[in-house]
Amino acid sequence: IFGEIKRYKVGDYYNVNGKQGVVFEVCDNGQHGKIVSLDQKQLRWRKLDSKSIGVTSKSDGQSNTDIVMSRSDYKNYPAFVWCREQGEDWYLPSKDELLSLYHVKNQINKLLRDRCKEMINGFCYWSSTEREFCAWNVSMIDGSTYYGDKKFNLYVRAVSAF
Repeated sequence: IFGEIKRYKVGDYYNVNGKQGVVFEVCDNGQHGKIVSLDQKQLRWRKLDSKSIGVTSKSDGQSNTDIVMSRSDYKNYPAFVWCREQGEDWYLPSKDELLSLYHVKNQINKLLRDRCKEMINGFCYWSSTEREFCAWNVSMIDGSTYYGDKKFNLYVRAVSAF
């Protein structure tokens, strides 16, 4: 008999083949979902000018990140680069993915606190979603969304699907 299928719930610690995070979204009866990284960083969305590059998906941070990482100047996008450095399937979450994370942050923070990791705090986090020459960010205090200059240093958490 093969092992039982692992079913996850929001707030669970995920550690499979060295990929670690906290589950913040589940589907398929807990067999699949999304995890958020155990750590965070303060970074700029973009180093140089704030021109629009067409990463406008509000729901798919993976595709936004893939677009940025396929650019020849991808190194000018520190938030995206840091997320991808976590592993090839890690990415900067979209605006809607960050909002999902906000709604369960207390469950996420409980595990982060128990593991002595930096919790998701009240500051703003970059999303991968652009709005003209700015990019959306989400306040983890109250779930408000803002758009700001891409050269600001804001918090970044990477996301990955499982």
